[in-house]
Amino acid sequence: MTTTTPVPFRMARPPLRAFRALLALFLVGLTLPQAQAQENTTITSSSIIIDRGGPTGNETFGGKNGLPAPAFQGRNLGSFDISRFATRLLLNGGTLTTQESAPDVVNSTSLSYRVRAAGSGGNLLSGSFALPQISTEAGARMFAATAANTSLLTGLTAGSYVLSVQLVAEGVQAGDEGGAFVISDPQFRFYEATFTVTGVAPSEPANSTTWTGGKNDNWFDADNWTQDVPTATKDATVPNFGSGSTVAYPNIYSNAAKPATITTTRIQNPDGTFTDVQTITPGYDNSGSGPALTHTLTMQGSNQLQRSLVRLLVGRLQVYGDFNNQQDSFVQRDNTVVSFAGGNQTISGSASGFTGVEIDGGGLKTLTTSFTILPGSTLQFISGVLQTNVSNVNVEFVELAPATVSNGVMTPSGQLAGETDLSHLRGFLKTTQLAEAGIAQNFGNSGLSLTFSGNGPGNVSITRNTSLNYGTINNGTNGNPSIRRVYGVRPSNPHLTDGGLRATLVFQYLDDETRNLTPGNQRLTEAEFALFLSTSSGDIFGQLGRDGLNTTTNQLTKNNVTSFGTFTLSEATEPLPVTLTAFSAKREDTNAVLNWQTATELNSRGFEVQVSTDGRQFRVLAFVPSQSATSTSLSTYRYVDTETGKQGIRYYRLRQVDLDGKATFYGSKAVSFAAHPAVAARLEVFPNPFTNTIYLTASSVETGPGELTLLDLTGRIVRQQTSTLGDGSNNLTLANLSGLPAGVYLVRLTPFGGKAQTTRVLKQ
Repeated sequence: MTTTTPVPFRMARPPLRAFRALLALFLVGLTLPQAQAQENTTITSSSIIIDRGGPTGNETFGGKNGLPAPAFQGRNLGSFDISRFATRLLLNGGTLTTQESAPDVVNSTSLSYRVRAAGSGGNLLSGSFALPQISTEAGARMFAATAANTSLLTGLTAGSYVLSVQLVAEGVQAGDEGGAFVISDPQFRFYEATFTVTGVAPSEPANSTTWTGGKNDNWFDADNWTQDVPTATKDATVPNFGSGSTVAYPNIYSNAAKPATITTTRIQNPDGTFTDVQTITPGYDNSGSGPALTHTLTMQGSNQLQRSLVRLLVGRLQVYGDFNNQQDSFVQRDNTVVSFAGGNQTISGSASGFTGVEIDGGGLKTLTTSFTILPGSTLQFISGVLQTNVSNVNVEFVELAPATVSNGVMTPSGQLAGETDLSHLRGFLKTTQLAEAGIAQNFGNSGLSLTFSGNGPGNVSITRNTSLNYGTINNGTNGNPSIRRVYGVRPSNPHLTDGGLRATLVFQYLDDETRNLTPGNQRLTEAEFALFLSTSSGDIFGQLGRDGLNTTTNQLTKNNVTSFGTFTLSEATEPLPVTLTAFSAKREDTNAVLNWQTATELNSRGFEVQVSTDGRQFRVLAFVPSQSATSTSLSTYRYVDTETGKQGIRYYRLRQVDLDGKATFYGSKAVSFAAHPAVAARLEVFPNPFTNTIYLTASSVETGPGELTLLDLTGRIVRQQTSTLGDGSNNLTLANLSGLPAGVYLVRLTPFGGKAQTTRVLKQ
């Protein structure tokens, strides 16, 4: 065996090699170690990873030995307009592969960078970061970083710039005289690329800050914002950084710690293969941070695929100004709360739904779109009023999601809580809930409770309008207004052929809804309240009365309700022998078709159908006898006026006659018989089948109101709305139909003075 005596360090390398190593150390700003690498320990390949703001995010540029990527050296990286906060040029890392020669061991690598103005020697930006080791095999070690998130535009103004990059490997040499060593790529210099900056960086007022994600995803870290963390008086803007962006959007962990995360990025190797690089992103601890605060929160974006994001993952977010979430950018996890805690605020809602909302701080919160309170979640009223625009109920509403069952565990429906005269929802609410016989269903604590006996109705859809009241109940003798709370109730299974439905109804209301009623700021007397029902969407109401009234808790109870439609409260009048809940008159070809419904009849002989050409002098057309003199179930009647020679406007009314001769009038209804022949409105419907929305194209022969109705195959009205039709082609929409059961439905359009057109559609 031959024994080799260790050579002292000063004799271990030729003088030229030592000089080169010393020069490399000088370039990277490191202190000379005690030993240098062996001649064959080398850097075999390298790359530089840049995010230039394009749709692909990270791009890999070749450094040493021809990586299958465009070379970094001498590359023009492009032009960057800093007048937009979302403009980015990020140095996200690089890769470095070393080949060791014993006794050398490479144990760390790093990337150093400099940014200087073209033609200048001074550095405007500089720094370095580590490249962690990701693999080793037969002395070959690979190091990589892909998410350093280092902005190269910070503080720059318009001009031309040079980016210089050097990659460095450090290690130790085994043996009695071993020590630390360093090698670099490239040697004695830097890789250099150029880029151009245009525009002027936007200035912000002192009460505004914009997310840059310059450090990590922590909402509470000032290094991620242009002007410190948002506060209750400082607005926050989160730009849309575009698809493929490697900029982290803000995550909110309030009063909580976020654990470290692992990000996997695929990079290309020199031989053309790919390696998945796992980057560990350190966590952070926000214990004691309190809730996240902001004044106005604006999440930018042009559509649902090009949008910024804000995620509320743990704790609370308190918004004191407007909430601009037009592209559904806000993501909220279970057991978190977003509190609208300012005064008057505008809220754009959430298509994905909220898991916890508070209305606080007083004032009027105006909802400009819609949101859903998800299962197991609550819309809590503390202080202030949440308002929706009831003239646009297809877009602006609050929805309570139904209960769900997963693995035998039920999560309750979305709920309202804490509504008072001073803090409540003023506007349009809807929900669909399963109602079972014998079990009270309160529809998410929305103020209406139904307990069915006998048959169960299946899913029951309800709507609640607390923004408007009916100016008159219009039931023949009652000219009083309704209160400012109206429910629409639509059972999915009315059991028309097997006994119908029967329920106890409890109607809850607020004192505020009984006063300042239109027209003329009227006020109703609670002690005289009765329940009223319309089966024709408020066309005409019948008085059902009451079986209990508690003016302290503001609850009215009615037993044995057998008909369902539109419910509200008003002052009771002397009970009529007939509870008429619907009356309509429509033109079909040259005829007028009259339909009416009764919920109850007592000692009723029947109905005179009367007509007038001036609305004052009426004559009798026919007499329609009652189906039963006394009835407590829904009865439907129809009469067709076939008289010839109709012209202009004809007015129709009903004269209900008791067995004892007492009479009550209902109506009148106007029907137009214009000089031109009644022409059907051509109706085209798509898509068919549909899931949530039906789009219609209708041609009309004249300008006027048209009634659009969606019915199920039993003839029950599922949705009804009135639209103004112009002479020619018209585009109409029936939206928010996802809650309907699958099956066949009828779409009917009835233009004023024209013939109704009906077509079938299929709900998937």
